[in-house]
Amino acid sequence: MMQSLLAPAHKLLGHIHFTAAFGIVCVLAVLPAAVALGARDLLGPQELFIAVAALCALALYALAALRTFASADISAIVRIIDRLASGELIGSVQPAAAATGDGTRLWASVTRMNTTLSAIVKQVRASVETVVAGSDSIAEGNTLLSERTQQQAAALEETASGIDQLAAGARRNAENCERARQLASESSEVAAQSAERMGQAAQTMQAIDASARRVAEVLATVEGIAFQTNILALNAAVEAAHAGHRGNGFAVVAAEVRELARRCAEAAQEIKSLNEVAAGHVEAGQKLVGAAQEAATRAAGNASEVVSVLGTIALSTREQSVALQEVSLAVAQVDTATQQNAALVEEAATSAEAFREEARQLSEVVGRFKTDRNDDRGRVIALVKNAVEHVRRRGVRGACSDFNDARGDFVRGEDYVFALAGDGMQLAYAPDPSIVGRNNVDQPDAAGKIVGREILQVAHGDGFGWVDYLFANPRTGRIEPKSVYVEAVEGIIVGCGIYRNDGVGDVVQPARRPQPVRSAPARLARA
Repeated sequence: MMQSLLAPAHKLLGHIHFTAAFGIVCVLAVLPAAVALGARDLLGPQELFIAVAALCALALYALAALRTFASADISAIVRIIDRLASGELIGSVQPAAAATGDGTRLWASVTRMNTTLSAIVKQVRASVETVVAGSDSIAEGNTLLSERTQQQAAALEETASGIDQLAAGARRNAENCERARQLASESSEVAAQSAERMGQAAQTMQAIDASARRVAEVLATVEGIAFQTNILALNAAVEAAHAGHRGNGFAVVAAEVRELARRCAEAAQEIKSLNEVAAGHVEAGQKLVGAAQEAATRAAGNASEVVSVLGTIALSTREQSVALQEVSLAVAQVDTATQQNAALVEEAATSAEAFREEARQLSEVVGRFKTDRNDDRGRVIALVKNAVEHVRRRGVRGACSDFNDARGDFVRGEDYVFALAGDGMQLAYAPDPSIVGRNNVDQPDAAGKIVGREILQVAHGDGFGWVDYLFANPRTGRIEPKSVYVEAVEGIIVGCGIYRNDGVGDVVQPARRPQPVRSAPARLARA
């Protein structure tokens, strides 16, 4: 009724500047006094009273119209700013119909602030999602890189150990090759000396062969002498026979000489046979000595060649040992660098994990600003703020009693106010008052999220805010995303929630099977 009475004045005030309107009200305020002073001689007391009373009524009417007209903008703007402070970014801000010029500018500023803040939050939210995804990818990549770097470091350590063993083996091989070269050199010298001795033996055998030939020649001479002596003895015997008895002595001598000649011939023949056998042995020995000399010469040459090859092998082995030592040093340096890289990767992984945690916290902070379902969120915020004022007026006990009234002012269709104690114990829950007094703050939602703890954290931290979770909608029977707005007042927490899907669109699948619940409101109350 009052609004209807003041409507004409509000319409008029909407067409003039606020300063002019204020001036008119001031004039109307002093006009009764001016009339009372100026017209008291012109009008009678009754007429003057009526005129002054009418002017006073008009002044009061104008003052009331100006006050309500000015406060309309302020009240509406306060409500909008309350919604913005609660984390709700309104889709479109509609100014009051009776806004003044200053009020219009204030509304324009609020609208620009809301639009700019909405754009910033949307951009930050998109960037935060990208950052969170990137930080997750970086953290996972750093974890994999850390594991691979550790594996590489272990492999390099094993490789360094193997190369050290190879280097040690190469050094031993070089030492053995050098020892073998020395032995082969000594063997070559021995073979050369043996070849020289064989040459000397061959020369000796040649001398023996020459002596044997000379002996054969001498024996031939002895045989000739023995043959001639035998002939002479025969001739002497013949002459002795011709001489008769006077030649008997010569006959005996001739017989003895002939016997000696025969024995000399036999001895010479035997010596000749032995000399021929010795000459054959000498010839065979000479051949063997020649073959041995040739073999010793070849052995000396081969030994020299072996010494040369062993020297080359020893040199190559020493070079390999030096190269392996250099490789071992390089691998040790690479292993040190890999260990340092592993430490850096660990630091990077720690930094990435910290970055991911910061991104998650930033995502939670940005997530408190809601840009969807503005009308529903505005309705929920208004209901919760009414409940907050009701708690302040009625006290905790009286307010919770009103909140538990299913037919009271705080149950409006699907919207209802619940109340929790500071530790999460249920104080008010109109859909099912039987759960009042329970504390299910650690009860998880459909995705395993501990909603109750987050509600307490938001209420005890900022004092107000939104909490998102997954819950079974009793109207659709499906798991849907839900948001609850909570505020702390007088040591308790009051709140109200909405289903963001409104039963339409994609159904969110829970990360694990939800716990059995009596109803969505009861589950929220437990949380």
